[in-house]
Amino acid sequence: MILPSSGLHSVDQTVDPSQRLRFLDAESAKPAMRYARARSIELLEIGEGARILDVGCGAGDDARAMAALVGRSGRVTAIDVDPLMLAEAARRSDGVDLPVEFRLADVYALADPDATFDGSRAERVFLHLAEPERALAQMVRVVKPGGKMVVLERDIETRTIDVPNRAVTRRIVNFWCDRFLGGWIGRQLPRLFTQAGLLDVSIEPVTVVDTDFAAFDAQYDLTRIVRRAEAAGAVTPEEGAAWLAHLDAVVRAGSFFTSMTNFIVSGRKP
Repeated sequence: MILPSSGLHSVDQTVDPSQRLRFLDAESAKPAMRYARARSIELLEIGEGARILDVGCGAGDDARAMAALVGRSGRVTAIDVDPLMLAEAARRSDGVDLPVEFRLADVYALADPDATFDGSRAERVFLHLAEPERALAQMVRVVKPGGKMVVLERDIETRTIDVPNRAVTRRIVNFWCDRFLGGWIGRQLPRLFTQAGLLDVSIEPVTVVDTDFAAFDAQYDLTRIVRRAEAAGAVTPEEGAAWLAHLDAVVRAGSFFTSMTNFIVSGRKP
């Protein structure tokens, strides 16, 4: 099956799938993200017999949680553009008797008829999309009138990190943000929901805080990010080296701090 381009150009394809999966699992396990994911599901107002679309399902953890809510008469259709993620979702679902279907599909070209689902949800997907308006329009199209739409997404430029040199820190964070097609998507979603004609649009911020440097660096590899910023000319090699030295001093002092704000945006189809 050949899919149309998904625009997932900001996913780092040099990272092997198992490492990407470890990253996603580590992020999902953080208390703030556990809350955000549960809240995003709650906002769908899932009832017995509901049909729900989960866009960018990854390993399927949230799809299975929603499938437990729809009951035997309902169904969760979970889609992803990455066959490896779908294979992992199927593996984790093996032997689990839940009404969930995992499907290879592109959010830009959903095959489902209009008004198929009672609700639709996406998490950490729009961050990677070249055409978020087009993706949202497809999600709205396949939801029934009165159905709920929920997107959980981060805004990369809300990244804070406590390293003394403000100017260099800002340039590194801005470079980091601009590596993503949708680095500002968190702040853009409320407007996109309104422009898509959705009603009762609500915005709930959830901030993830990390103070364990070893765990955070195992996920994000700050040295690699700085080296890429140097290669792109965002900082000089001397500035990058000094910034990493300051970071090391902060870590050795036991005062590492970084945060990122996510936004849960919900709306109802007229």
